[in-house]
Amino acid sequence: HEVVMHDRDGKDVKLPWKVSKAEELEVKVPLQNATAGSLKMYVNKFGLHEPDEISLHTYAEAGRLDSLTIYAGDSDAVLKGTRLDQVASMELAGIAFHPGTLSRANQHDELKLTTPDQSVKTKLEVGQTSIARIVLKDSRTLDLNVTVASPRPKLALLSKSVQAENTDPPPMIHLGNPDELPQDGRLNFFLKAQVPETFLPSAKVEVSTADESFHVLLTVKDGNLTLQDSKTVFAVLDPMKLLGPSAFGPLKFRAVSADGVEGDWQPLVNLVRMPELKAIHCTPPKAAERRVTADKSDLPESQCTLTGDKLFLIDALSADPDFSSPVTVPDGFIEASLSLSVPRGKGVYIKLRDDPSTVDTVTMPSSGN
Repeated sequence: HEVVMHDRDGKDVKLPWKVSKAEELEVKVPLQNATAGSLKMYVNKFGLHEPDEISLHTYAEAGRLDSLTIYAGDSDAVLKGTRLDQVASMELAGIAFHPGTLSRANQHDELKLTTPDQSVKTKLEVGQTSIARIVLKDSRTLDLNVTVASPRPKLALLSKSVQAENTDPPPMIHLGNPDELPQDGRLNFFLKAQVPETFLPSAKVEVSTADESFHVLLTVKDGNLTLQDSKTVFAVLDPMKLLGPSAFGPLKFRAVSADGVEGDWQPLVNLVRMPELKAIHCTPPKAAERRVTADKSDLPESQCTLTGDKLFLIDALSADPDFSSPVTVPDGFIEASLSLSVPRGKGVYIKLRDDPSTVDTVTMPSSGN
């Protein structure tokens, strides 16, 4: 007689239906504005007072699985498609994978799937084909064919050296950490090809900040890479020119093959921005204010002034390397000078805002009596 759906709002909605064949009804259930969950459908028959009740379970749209990429030797895979937030797990060649980072761009999802099972690095071989079984959060399963790709490129860092800009005459900032690269300096480093065993002239090396907001591709064509031989490449990084004045912090690098396959990130160096220091001027206390006592404990202290530009790049400075009485530079500092006690030696000590854990030494000409 009729088919009715009792929706989640408590309303009865009559459903279009027809007899598709003997002993079978085809019912259209509108779910455009419905949410996933349980529904009730009632089938009313001629001559019967009570309808037959049928429980239904509605699912969210399953989404689309476009591709699954996994490289030989890797313990993670990348799934591309739509609505990948519904993925609960994946099984490939008897190995269980679990969802990791999900990113979205241009109405497409990219989901990283990882496994703690290290046998994946030897179990999946190049060219091997298999079926990945993807389980959704509502228990549905979807299958996707996958072929194991060749290993991603990998380079080993052999050596590196920092070439600072020549500053003559001083002031000069002597960095306390050999792993620091001043923004106006240059980094020279050698890389050794591991996967593949030779470095093709069309391959690239990408250098990026930790959050990847600043990055650059070094290439043979642009002159930033020079082949020493088929396996060893000499790289040059000019951070001010290639990354810009706002880049700072840990830098990392990775190999990029000629066809765009990216290797794993590896640490490279810590990029620090440098203030422009001009001079330090120390003024002794006025003669009228001097008082001599037996222990000289009440002698007024001399004061010094450090002048320069971009002093906001300093986190703190001190007259001694122990920073027993540091002068902290506040956020938003725009002045061209800082006051501190008279240095005990020939220099003062600073901690840069980009690496406050390292003590750097400043040597510069001083003036004053």
